[in-house]
Amino acid sequence: MDEKQITNQENQVCQACITRRKILKASIGVASVSLLGAMLSSFGTIKPQSSKANERKPITPGDKLVYAMGPKKGQTITQESLKLDKGALAFPLGKEEHLNLIMIIHEEQAEFKPPTHLNWVINGIVAYSAICTHMGCTVDWHPKSQKPAPYPHIFCPCHQSMYNIFEGAKVVSGPAPRPLPQLPIKLNPNNEIVADGDFDGPVGPMV
Repeated sequence: MDEKQITNQENQVCQACITRRKILKASIGVASVSLLGAMLSSFGTIKPQSSKANERKPITPGDKLVYAMGPKKGQTITQESLKLDKGALAFPLGKEEHLNLIMIIHEEQAEFKPPTHLNWVINGIVAYSAICTHMGCTVDWHPKSQKPAPYPHIFCPCHQSMYNIFEGAKVVSGPAPRPLPQLPIKLNPNNEIVADGDFDGPVGPMV
């Protein structure tokens, strides 16, 4: 093989390398554009939660509270029907929507202290929002003690937030950022438990 033939082969190899490099760069460019497009597409689907998520029918004075579930579902809650050391989920009658879900509890009146609105506790019956302030889960009534709440309390089963019902439903454990709003209640002439206004703060997570 003479020198000219060797030079031609080297040139062909170099041209092949250049071609492969061009193809590789083009492929990388296409992949980058595709990845960027996918990322932008994904980000486009992540939108702030609408402010409408926290819209609800306001609870007004005189709204009767009814059981939200169980054998008494839909029945008006009276002082006699909610026994001592018991809790129940309730709705304001005619406004049965998730954000209006209420946890109503009956304990000894003397156990309650500020920042609970003591004038909103009627014969040991207190009402709080049943929507966790962390992620909006429905909370449970936990009548027994468990660390770090050695007393009856409200418990969120989703992320284990605990609220002290005797001190304004303040957070005693877990990721919840603030207390559960309290609902003012009173007894009407028929001894039924009714709302005396709306919650004292925003319901659920603040978005």
